[in-house]
Amino acid sequence: MTGPPTPASGRGAEADSAGIDSGVFVTKRWFDDKAPRTIRMNFANRARLLNLRWVAAIAIALLVVLSFWFWPLAILVVAALAFGPKLRAQLRAASTSWFDGFDQTSHRSP
Repeated sequence: MTGPPTPASGRGAEADSAGIDSGVFVTKRWFDDKAPRTIRMNFANRARLLNLRWVAAIAIALLVVLSFWFWPLAILVVAALAFGPKLRAQLRAASTSWFDGFDQTSHRSP
């Protein structure tokens, strides 16, 4: 009998086990300049990322409400985010520095 099937992505078991609710979190290039980084999840790191989920959910809810009230402004904000490489680079640099603040038990992926 053979072992468990490999995920379709070809990245092996690490692809299935990485995430906030697992033992490691792997960053991606679109939000971390130093990606891919594997951050070991301890209590403090997990709490920081779970708090980020709440902040993101509240921010998205506020953006949806404000987009209904001020719909022309919402189109301009989306256009600025979608087409402004300088703004995207600044947001990515801010998230990279936020990830740098994680516990020193993290390390870079090969």
